[in-house]
Amino acid sequence: MKKIRNLLFVVCLLISLGVFTSCKKKVETSGTGYGIVHKDYVGVASIKVKDEKVTSLSFEEVYLPENWAQVSDSIDENLYFKATGSHGELTLAKYLVIGDKNFTGSVDSDNAPVYSAEGITNLKTWINTSEDNAKWYATNVLDGKAKVSDAQFKDVTFDYYGKTTGFTKSATNYWPAGSVGLGWKKNMEELANTLVGSKMNFDETKTVLDENSKTWKFDQIQSKATLVDAKDYYQVAKRAYNAATKK
Repeated sequence: MKKIRNLLFVVCLLISLGVFTSCKKKVETSGTGYGIVHKDYVGVASIKVKDEKVTSLSFEEVYLPENWAQVSDSIDENLYFKATGSHGELTLAKYLVIGDKNFTGSVDSDNAPVYSAEGITNLKTWINTSEDNAKWYATNVLDGKAKVSDAQFKDVTFDYYGKTTGFTKSATNYWPAGSVGLGWKKNMEELANTLVGSKMNFDETKTVLDENSKTWKFDQIQSKATLVDAKDYYQVAKRAYNAATKK
């Protein structure tokens, strides 16, 4: 009888452990990934994962200063500089505060804008160096800790793009639907829909853009997304997945 009771105890214990392990696997976890996307933006992917499968995914893109620090040349000429961006000439605030760092603007040999601070020679290059740097930048901007300043890095009264319009693509209605193609928001949704339900383990050599339909295919999964640099966004989503699954 004692042996039977002991056996029953062991069986119950094993069942309990099995149930516990099973429940543990099915707990939904979340993670966030960061990184440069489409050359000039900081992508942020927010993901939820359950039983190793993506249950939800969303994207945001944070502007770099060459977008949000644009100003009018009617302000004090000592507070702005001219530079050449990807879409032409820019008028940019010379002094910025981001988080606990003070940045000063200048141009490189190609007249492209460069923002530098103590320990940071080129903000854009620095962001692209590591995910931690991209996270620092995006988090400070999204938390409202980025602004144009005067030469003493104090508040200014004049307007700039981030202040009047926004610091992110979602806030500024970037590439609206109906203009050309799907638009930014719909593309982000379609890309997320493609990845939901997956384990983010696609063969990246088989992630290709169909030249006829202009849509992406992730290994065997066909997407409706048409954005040019889908691979960039996948990498940011992959970082979010790894954060959620502790990989």
